[in-house]
Amino acid sequence: MKKIYIISLLGACIASVIFCSSAALASDDLRFYVEGEVGGSFTVFDSGGLNDRPFKNTGDSSEETLITGIHFGAELFEFLRADIGLNHRNDLDFTTKSVPSSSLVYKTDIEDIYTLMFSIYFEPVHYKKFTPYIGAGVGSTWSKISTFDRAVEGSSDKASFAWQAEAGIQYDITQSLTLKLGYRYIDMGNFNVHLREAGLSPGDYGYGESQGKYRGELTANEVIFGIRYSF
Repeated sequence: MKKIYIISLLGACIASVIFCSSAALASDDLRFYVEGEVGGSFTVFDSGGLNDRPFKNTGDSSEETLITGIHFGAELFEFLRADIGLNHRNDLDFTTKSVPSSSLVYKTDIEDIYTLMFSIYFEPVHYKKFTPYIGAGVGSTWSKISTFDRAVEGSSDKASFAWQAEAGIQYDITQSLTLKLGYRYIDMGNFNVHLREAGLSPGDYGYGESQGKYRGELTANEVIFGIRYSF
């Protein structure tokens, strides 16, 4: 199901870029581009759900990680461009509260976070070689998530809906080469992890029995640096 969801999203993104490009074919401004980016992702994780007591899982945790990405897109008009971007964020580790009035805490690991986004960017003003921009995008996040509090554990690797907003400044080195420095807010979606008693293996008595559900939401503030080549 996850593969079908991702393939469908990628197909929709590609179709959207092709449609926008076709609408701009009559304009001399149409150019395609490839862009690489790197930056820092300051990520916040909010936990929720109920464990087996049932007690509410509460708390939030923050972590910093590296983000890298590549974008393929088109400069549709002088003031508008669109692209498909694939980004990777390194592993993240979070600690949040478990059973109240106990030493139990959830240790949550999120491995290799990937986001696939279709974004539109608006560039309303050009001043010499400088161009400010704003943008927004929608897409999908997928990664493997596991959590453990010594009493219960669980894991999930489902894809989830994501969206982002971005703003920054660009500098034209040449007609084909552009640098950018930007800020991005991204909501990487929600996930649910079904909990089971920790330490059991398939075949053990009680394996697979529900011990509650752990929920989380992942958001980030990011500073990004990119270089774009247009052709």
